Amino acid sequence: MKGVMIVGISEQVLPIDLYQRLGEQYGTPLYVYDMAVIEQRVADLRQCLHPNVRLFYSMKANPNPSVVRAIYRHGVYSEICSPLELEIALSAGIVPAHILYLGPGKSAAELERLVALGVRYLIVESIQEIALVQKIAGKRGMVAEVGLRINPRETVRGARLKMGGAARQFGIDEDQLPEVLAAARAMSCVRVVGLHGYLGTRILQADTIAANVRCMLEAADRLLAGGLSELRYVGVGGGFGIPYHSGESRLDLEAVALRTRPLFDSFLRRYPDVEVLAESGRFLVAEAGSYLVRVRYTKRSQGVEFAIADGGVHQFAAAGGAGSLVKRNYPIEALVCGRGEQRMYHISGPLCSPDDLIGRGVELPVLQPGDLLAVRQAGAYGLTFSPVLFLSHPLPREVMLANGQAVLVRDIDEYGLPAVREL
Repeated sequence: MKGVMIVGISEQVLPIDLYQRLGEQYGTPLYVYDMAVIEQRVADLRQCLHPNVRLFYSMKANPNPSVVRAIYRHGVYSEICSPLELEIALSAGIVPAHILYLGPGKSAAELERLVALGVRYLIVESIQEIALVQKIAGKRGMVAEVGLRINPRETVRGARLKMGGAARQFGIDEDQLPEVLAAARAMSCVRVVGLHGYLGTRILQADTIAANVRCMLEAADRLLAGGLSELRYVGVGGGFGIPYHSGESRLDLEAVALRTRPLFDSFLRRYPDVEVLAESGRFLVAEAGSYLVRVRYTKRSQGVEFAIADGGVHQFAAAGGAGSLVKRNYPIEALVCGRGEQRMYHISGPLCSPDDLIGRGVELPVLQPGDLLAVRQAGAYGLTFSPVLFLSHPLPREVMLANGQAVLVRDIDEYGLPAVREL
């Protein structure tokens, strides 16, 4: 399918007629990503972070190989968590020295491949995993370098989803570190050279980001100052959020810089040879994406207006509330012109499930069959977070807007590892 020439792709919200053309050419449901927005978010975050902090893209947010390669070409390394993500990274041209690999349940086969490839930032999350790496490296007659993911003593308030500071399957409790490090030092084929932590996600307050950074740098300082480890890198996590719902404010990046740079400066003055890592997925790609669906039918049921569309929660589970305690609507727009009257709609998909609602009580112009709807903030945890095999519908296509063209970057039958397209 050939790309179409387009104009005006630098704005986050693109012209209605462009979306209409894309919907006609590629069909709906359809994910559309704007590379210009991704590039701007990379620049924004880079400007916010300390210049000596290494930025990683959390591929779980959107693992489309063409997206991954485009971000990597801007000098952003990759944080990955599964064997298929590893293959996507390699297919996108990412070298093992630029990969951070983590996850609490890695298989022996995963670890063997990671050790064989020489993945630079290999994060282990239990003493049993360290012992398994020791065994694998010993068979190869080598010393494997690993980092430890820690679960710090303290929790950070303000994250929408807390990943540390409580009982978690992730990492090693900070209080257990001396014992674990002593056990690792007794192993001849493993060397602990890194520390990694991730306390929460969807953070919209600069103070929370700063508290997260402080927590990890202080944990690293305790290890280094106490002579418990000779670290080469420390990962401070990320969690940079974006506003999805009414009443949410944007993360103030200037405030983040103001609060975190002194922390980085102080740490790097004392430990100039330690590399500091940060990661982001959602912030880099979420606002670049829209999920387009077309209304098939409208109906009224017991006083509630429904618009039944051709796409639903099997392709965008997060829009239906998956992963959230409270179900709130993503921004949804009707791509129509000249209709003044407004009406409240529940927007459902085609599934035989009452939970197939991607919008509840959404105020829109009066809808008609054939109208195009756009669910915004869809670039992160969209298709990748959805049960696409439920009821066996085809995949939605994915299209990237880049360099004045619309490029198909996933077709309806590319479930596993799509081809990398030139953008």
